[in-house]
Amino acid sequence: MTVEPFTLLAPILSPESATSASWIPHGALSVDGSGRILYCGEHGGLPETLAGLPTRILDGVLVPGFVDCHTHLPQYDCRGKFGVTLMEWLDHFIYPEEARFADELVARDVARRFFHGLLEAGTTTAAIYSSVHARATWVAFEEAERARLRVILGKVLMDRDAPDALCEPVATAVRETRALIEAWHHKTPRLLYAVTPRFAPTCSPALLRAAADIAEQTSVYVQTHLNESPAEISLVSSLFPSASSYTRVYDEAGLLGPRTILAHNIHPDDSELDLCEERNAAVAHCPDSNLFLGSGRFPLERYDGRSIRIGLGSDVGAGTSLSMPVVMRSMAWVQGRSLHPFALLYHATLGGARALSLGDETGTLRAGLSADMVEIRIDEHFAKGRHLTDLRAIEAASAVVYRSETHDIRRVWMGGELLYDRDGPGSLIPE
Repeated sequence: MTVEPFTLLAPILSPESATSASWIPHGALSVDGSGRILYCGEHGGLPETLAGLPTRILDGVLVPGFVDCHTHLPQYDCRGKFGVTLMEWLDHFIYPEEARFADELVARDVARRFFHGLLEAGTTTAAIYSSVHARATWVAFEEAERARLRVILGKVLMDRDAPDALCEPVATAVRETRALIEAWHHKTPRLLYAVTPRFAPTCSPALLRAAADIAEQTSVYVQTHLNESPAEISLVSSLFPSASSYTRVYDEAGLLGPRTILAHNIHPDDSELDLCEERNAAVAHCPDSNLFLGSGRFPLERYDGRSIRIGLGSDVGAGTSLSMPVVMRSMAWVQGRSLHPFALLYHATLGGARALSLGDETGTLRAGLSADMVEIRIDEHFAKGRHLTDLRAIEAASAVVYRSETHDIRRVWMGGELLYDRDGPGSLIPE
C-alpha cells in the first residue's frame, strides 16, 4: 500500500521510556509514500526537501497509536455483565456467548463492530483472542484485514473442563491452527498469528505441548492467561499436581519465550517472576478487568528492577471499554493512587509495542517507524485559556491520560493512512 506523502503540524507527545516523553509544542511530522515517518521534530527544523509536501495543521495533540496487548473479540457484547468471580463469569456469560460464534453471521457482525470500536478508540495494534471456531477466526482475520489495523490474533484452544460445544480433540485443534497460520500469519505485514491456549484449567497437558510445538515450528506468538485469581490458581494446582507453580505448567509445556504474552499475572510468587524474566515472556496488565471482577491488585512494585516487559490490555469483555485512556486510568486506580502520566502513556504505546516484540515498528513517533498516530483533542478548560503549545510536557500527558475520552479521539492514521476522522465521516473504512 502506498500513501501520498504529507506533513502534519501539531504539538507532538511521544513516549521514550516509562519515565520520559518527548514533547514538541511546535511539532512537525512528515510521512513518506510507504507510510513511514520521515521526520518528527520541531517545525523550524523541517528539512527543506520536505517543505513542499502537502501540509495539514491539527487542532489536537499527536500521540502514537495505542497498543492493546490483551482483548477478546467474542466478548465484545459482554462488557459490563456482572459476575461475582472469574470462573462464575465465564460459566454464566462468556462460554454461552462464545458458543454463538459457531454461526458465521454472528462472528462477522461482532468482528466488524469490534474492529470499528478499536479504531474509534485510537487503538492501532492489538493482541486478540478469537473463539474456538476456525471459521469464526478466519472471519476475524478477514475483518482485521479490511479494517487495516495491526493484529496478533488466534483461535482459542480448549479440550476439557468447558462446555462440550467449546472443546475439541487435540488433533482437531492442531490441524485447524496450522491451517489458519498458513493462511494468515504474515499474509500482510499487519496480520500476525498467536497460538492461543485459553488457560491451563481448560487445556490438557497434551494440548499445551501441542500448542508449544506449533509455536516453535512456525515462529508465531503465544498468548494465554496466568495467575488471574486465587480460585483459578488453586484449580491449576489440583489439575497439574506435579508442577511447582502455575507458571511452571506453561514452562514445562514449552510455552514460555520472548513472543509469549501472559495476561494478568497478578498473583505470582517470586520464583514465577524469576521464570518469566528468565524466559523473557511479556505480561499484559489488564487493570480495568481486574477491578471489574475483583481479581486482585497487580503488584507493580514487585516488577520494579526486573526486565519483564509490561503492556496494557483492555481485556474486553471483563474489561468494560476498548479505550486505552480508560485502561491507563484503571492502572493507576488499581494501585490506589495516581501514577505519573509518562509511565501510563508508555505502557499503552511503546511499552505495549515492546511487549509484543514490535517496538522497532510502532509505539512511538520516530523517523523510520510506521506512522501509526492518533490526534487527541485537549479540553480547552484544561488549558485554562492557554494555547496547547504553552503547556508543559507533564500537563499535556496528564490531559491525554487522565482527561481524554473516546470522543476526544479526533483522527487515527495507520501506516500514514487516515482511517478515522471524527470531524468528517468517522470511519473511512467502507461498509
